[in-house]
Amino acid sequence: MSDTSGFGARDRWFLLLLGAIYMFNFIDRTIIAVVGEAIRHDLRLSDLQLGMLGGLAFSLFYAVLGIPLARLAERYSRVRIIAVVTMLWSLMTALSGVAGSYFQLLLCRMGVGVGEAGFTPALVSMISDRFDAGRRAVVFSLIALGVPLGGAIAAVAGGAVAQAFGWRLALVAVGLPGILLALLLLATIAEPERKDAGDRADTPPFGMVLRRLARSPAFLHLTFGSGFVGLVGFGTNLFLIPLLVRRFDLPLGQAGLVFALSFSLATMVGQVSGGYLIGRLIRRNIRWGGWAPAIAVGLALPFYLLAIHQSDWRWLVGFLFVATALLYAFTPAIMTITQSLVEPRMRASAAALHSFGQTVAGLGLGSVVLGYLSDRLAAFLYKGNYAVDCLASGNMRPAAACLSAAADGLQMSMQLCALVLLIAVLHYVFAAKNLPLEANAS
Repeated sequence: MSDTSGFGARDRWFLLLLGAIYMFNFIDRTIIAVVGEAIRHDLRLSDLQLGMLGGLAFSLFYAVLGIPLARLAERYSRVRIIAVVTMLWSLMTALSGVAGSYFQLLLCRMGVGVGEAGFTPALVSMISDRFDAGRRAVVFSLIALGVPLGGAIAAVAGGAVAQAFGWRLALVAVGLPGILLALLLLATIAEPERKDAGDRADTPPFGMVLRRLARSPAFLHLTFGSGFVGLVGFGTNLFLIPLLVRRFDLPLGQAGLVFALSFSLATMVGQVSGGYLIGRLIRRNIRWGGWAPAIAVGLALPFYLLAIHQSDWRWLVGFLFVATALLYAFTPAIMTITQSLVEPRMRASAAALHSFGQTVAGLGLGSVVLGYLSDRLAAFLYKGNYAVDCLASGNMRPAAACLSAAADGLQMSMQLCALVLLIAVLHYVFAAKNLPLEANAS
């Protein structure tokens, strides 16, 4: 699917290893979505609690700590930073499997967010120094294939392990390999030379970075647009398997396979094709960095609404595949486009701020809003006291009416949240109008 013929052996190893780390980054991030329904039944959680566990607890620390860790990446070895944070998030994922309560599990998920916060800014900064401007979108898109691959592995393997041995063993199993990858990174990847001639003391103050980006309408609109796309994308990632289990009564292993086909594989197709396409387009006119995402997201919305509305999971797979491929076609490339708007010593900070907006709006706010709406709609649809009848710890197994209300409430909340894609389209259009024709390509 990907063409690496233009890269040397060292660059191919860089792509492979960083892609593998990105893959486990996403496996550890998304495994809660895979085993979330099992955790919900085991610990008697509401969708709001599940949204906090899979979204807010992770994203709050991920987003806030991403900025100071990005500042470190402007000054110190990015290879070492990535290795350390990879070890941390892997360990915290494994510890999640032995958590004795919802609160302990929440703390472990916060720890995963702390670890993953330092990865993307350091990675994007390394790519900007190692590859020329014309290849960065392709490089990041290839490495970002770890995201759909990680989602597929988490869904299929994690779902199978959870179904056979329980959700705790699934968390331990996916957490440990990242430690080995971190050691391999330290042993085989050299820190790339920074393209600017300065030293650590030349790194601009963070206030200067903020002022520079605040005066960049293109950066602000790209970040807001990605945030609203993330709200739908992360919400789907977190709640698709629960929807499949509740609405179609699929076992966890089969639901994971459906997730892999309709979401993870589609994301991979979208990223690869979108990365190469936008790389060609922005060489002609950088404003395609806003136009192309606007077109793709606008086309994705009707397919997404059709998918979530289906009463047959096979049709859901087909429509959601198209919607997801369009939704994620240009998301990785947008991160590299923002790099052309700032000087080299500001790039890790710019990447962290872009991730901050995307993560807070998408994974943090989106998961909580979607979970809250799901609970409220389920309670409205249920003929009785939903909290007592369906969520109280004394009930060993919720009634069929509880499961039906939970399924319908979740379906309706996902459809309502999808409408924010219209706002994302507007932001991308405004970003295109403000992208400078002569960007910083160094």
